Amino acid sequence: MSEVFELAGKKCRTFSAGEGGPAIFVGIMPGGEEFSKIEELLADDEECFTVFGFECGEWNDDFSPWSFDGGNGQVFGSGGKETLAWLKEHAIPYVRSEFPSCSELAIAGYSLSGLFALWSLYESGLFRGAACCSGSLWFGNWDKYADTHKVPENGVVYLSLGGKEPGSGNLLTASIGTQYQKQKKRLEKDSNLRAFTMIMNSGGHFSDPAGRLAKGIKWLAEELSVY
Repeated sequence: MSEVFELAGKKCRTFSAGEGGPAIFVGIMPGGEEFSKIEELLADDEECFTVFGFECGEWNDDFSPWSFDGGNGQVFGSGGKETLAWLKEHAIPYVRSEFPSCSELAIAGYSLSGLFALWSLYESGLFRGAACCSGSLWFGNWDKYADTHKVPENGVVYLSLGGKEPGSGNLLTASIGTQYQKQKKRLEKDSNLRAFTMIMNSGGHFSDPAGRLAKGIKWLAEELSVY
């Protein structure tokens, strides 16, 4: 059963499968439905891990690594830096205190939260792994950023995308298939990477976000538990 609480201005939810293993942070939509579904899907998993979900009310700001105007009313702020600082200053110390048997740290997310997860892996040195599920890799200047960064040593990365996502939506989001292939090649060349997989799911962008996140979390738990 998940625990719900406030931590330094954000609503958080946690659940654990056994003791020890990695702690996996997940940026989630407000309301708790998505997190409850993830917990349900992972309830009988054999791996040991803890999932820490945190809600962000301003999705297009709180998960954006830098400002970007995508046109057609898609305007993104730069609040990702503050969200990453909140993880470092509040969420991670909380997990270290309340779940001291947790070993490695990882981060996962869906859509813009998926981009944030991958950016946080590159940017912070706080995490050993990331799951970027249907992540917004079409985000402006992502290629320029990712081309000049490496994952932490012995890092692990999980990418997933819906089979109907490439070519859908507006001109910007329709490029997601190409962007995922670029990221795949980028990661395959990263000498710091220990494990990597890219999964294609059925459906479009809004098909089963919780299920896709659960798959990514499970993969991270497996990879980081054997490290």
